[in-house]
Amino acid sequence: MKPEELKPLDSAAVTEALRGLSGWTGDEHGLKRTITFRDFRAAIAYMDACVEGIEERDHHPVWSNTYKSLDIHLDTFDAGHRVTKKDVDLAEFLNSMLDKFQPEPGR
Repeated sequence: MKPEELKPLDSAAVTEALRGLSGWTGDEHGLKRTITFRDFRAAIAYMDACVEGIEERDHHPVWSNTYKSLDIHLDTFDAGHRVTKKDVDLAEFLNSMLDKFQPEPGR
């Protein structure tokens, strides 16, 4: 892991990153997003489709599925549970994967 990937982002950097992350909220302690899909199968299919990209990044989300809803939390353990570039990259990837799915509008 590159040292710059583990450097925690300050509040201003997180705010700037969130401007480009549609659907995400958070602060320097974590990025969060809830996505609501059309049904349970769609939520699970999305999670499954993301696995390879998550593994490639060797950075894993904390996520929880309840029926058709998926709650995601990102922070970097090795940076003291703070937000790093790794979290921003993973959020961008997770957003890009939504193009293949149809979450409910505004979710």
